[in-house]
Amino acid sequence: MIDLDGYVRYGRVEAALNAIREEKDGIIRAELLAELLKRVEKSADYFEVRDGLINSRLFADDRKTKAIILSIIGEALFSTGDEDNGFKFLEEAVSTAKRIAVLMWRAEALVGVGLNLLRAGLYEDAYDLFNRAFEALTASRKDEPDVAIKLISKAAGSLVMGTDYVEDGEWAAAYLELAATMYESIGLELPARNTRARAELIRAAVDGNLGLMRRLLADNRVDDAVLMARYMPGQFRGLAMMEIAFWLYANDHPELGKDLFEDAYSLFNWAERSGYAIGDDSVFSLAMDFVKIGEPELASRLANFIHDDKLLSKLLHRIAREYYKQGDEFLAVNVARAIPDETIKNMALHELGGEVHVGYKQGLSIIRGGEKR
Repeated sequence: MIDLDGYVRYGRVEAALNAIREEKDGIIRAELLAELLKRVEKSADYFEVRDGLINSRLFADDRKTKAIILSIIGEALFSTGDEDNGFKFLEEAVSTAKRIAVLMWRAEALVGVGLNLLRAGLYEDAYDLFNRAFEALTASRKDEPDVAIKLISKAAGSLVMGTDYVEDGEWAAAYLELAATMYESIGLELPARNTRARAELIRAAVDGNLGLMRRLLADNRVDDAVLMARYMPGQFRGLAMMEIAFWLYANDHPELGKDLFEDAYSLFNWAERSGYAIGDDSVFSLAMDFVKIGEPELASRLANFIHDDKLLSKLLHRIAREYYKQGDEFLAVNVARAIPDETIKNMALHELGGEVHVGYKQGLSIIRGGEKR
């Protein structure tokens, strides 16, 4: 396997090109060049790799291979900003695939081209090609049933994996439904059920069904919950991801939870700027959960999204007590001083042995190194 990242990191793009030229399989060669094109940073390297990628179409031995290589070229150009030329290559790929006379070869070409259309975000065109491929394979079962069945199974599997590139939930669900239909047509009921269930989860996510996602987490079905979070509407996605981050922290996976927390926090900021109300009660509940598992700093950061002074005061009181419990008396007192409700603040400071009537009005930051509300 060629380490493209390593070549690019050390500025050895020419060496990467030489290594790729040793590859005899035309499709693999084109795929490697496409991935290299997406990684290079210098314009001179980009044009050199692009020329090599475009020339890779000359290494096609047949029309099926040519169609797939053309679609690889088109997707790479499309993804790197050259949409006009990328679209031209994708159009030529579709045209070439449709002209293949042998049904099975045509179907294989349509699937390969369809995957690259999907990666380029041309969801409707890709869906049409997958349907055409399925029709061609279904028709070919009359003459070569065993081969056709294997190819239908392979096409369905490719479609399921291809949804990893699909950001639109409605289209992701539609692709999975089509894959399930393919599986059912050849009697593969278990993968058909699993694929259809995956589509149903995505549709529930598109509808913003946070309740279902929470039930999945309660049942330790974290992969399904992550799938739902990915396709939640923007105003719910941050909250969904934050709940999964909490689950990871609570289940001894802080290394995974940390990055997800940061992503969710960014989405919280986006929601605030975009005028979407996250909901003080939801944020308060999550923040309190983080405190309960011994993560007061994460709870403190969530405090920045609570606008109700009563809820904020209750949360900061609890955070201050947790810091004190962990032995950080200085930070405990500083958090207590930031409590907006004077009664709760005075009670907290008395509990911690600190002075009263200071701090919040002076603009002390709620979180360590963080921003003021």
